Amino acid sequence: MPAPGKLTPGEITILASGALGLIFSFFDFYTAEVGDGGVRVWSSGLFPVATLMVIFVVIMALQIALSKFTGLPLPDQPLGLTWPQVHVVLGIVATVYAVAFLLTDRGFNTDLGIGFWGVLVACVGALVGAVLLRRERTGPYDRGY
Repeated sequence: MPAPGKLTPGEITILASGALGLIFSFFDFYTAEVGDGGVRVWSSGLFPVATLMVIFVVIMALQIALSKFTGLPLPDQPLGLTWPQVHVVLGIVATVYAVAFLLTDRGFNTDLGIGFWGVLVACVGALVGAVLLRRERTGPYDRGY
């Protein structure tokens, strides 16, 4: 396990993904040629489904930040899972949500905005970071059973 203040590549990836997801959540998720132009993740039409993607990657980043920088005692096994397992689950769910929005019929004159693409990259990045984190903490061949 790495030193308490030193960040691993998986942790850096998760922290960057959380920041990226939060920033891009304030940009247009959907854009339309008519009307006011765009809908953001926090808008009433997308809340809470699209918002969950951002919340999951931010939770992942917050857990890393709190454990690395504050020394706040967090439980070793929340809900019976290790933190790397929690990160993998949240990363998978966030990425599946993002891909589902990519494949969903958006309707007439509606396109995906820059906010969606940034959140999609953040979700995939968080999943990659979670897999890296799991390998860093348990080794590449240890399944943790």
